[in-house]
Amino acid sequence: MATQASDKSSGITIIGSEFVCPQSSDLTIVGDTVKDTNGNKVFKVKTPLFGLHNKRILVDPNDSPLLTMKMKVTSKHDRWQVYRGSDLDDKIFTVKRSSTVQLKTRVEVFLKQNQTKESSCDFTIKGRFMKRACTIYVGASTKIIAQVYEGDERLVATIYPNVDYAFIVTLIFVFDLINMGGTGI
Repeated sequence: MATQASDKSSGITIIGSEFVCPQSSDLTIVGDTVKDTNGNKVFKVKTPLFGLHNKRILVDPNDSPLLTMKMKVTSKHDRWQVYRGSDLDDKIFTVKRSSTVQLKTRVEVFLKQNQTKESSCDFTIKGRFMKRACTIYVGASTKIIAQVYEGDERLVATIYPNVDYAFIVTLIFVFDLINMGGTGI
């Protein structure tokens, strides 16, 4: 599995190369379930029954944990930290609001190797809270890697070619958690 981003002709791999497709793909999100265009379950986000409700676990179709998303309680920027698997030992990236006061939501993503300085983000998510739509960019550039819009009581995500769709799905859930004050989709 990949631990660092690669943004070459091979694409962007954050979670794992098995989640990278050579063509553009659409995924639908209804509640806590992510499905492909054929209606097959790709991922599900679970909220642990016990403990604080500031944690979510992304699982595959076999209910094996892929990632844990955990909100940092004392953060003024609605910071969420994402870890590989179900334990909290292997942090992959951090997602946070770019400023405390915003008219449009702007969220920044910092990969593991960039978390200590956080001088420039690795990815940016820009969207509108009320429309539940967002666009995901590489760094602070205009290079789009995914877009999300709301339609018929579901979210539809278009992931661009050679981009890790498990990473994008995680960003969508965290973005929604930040917008909804931690309560989620």
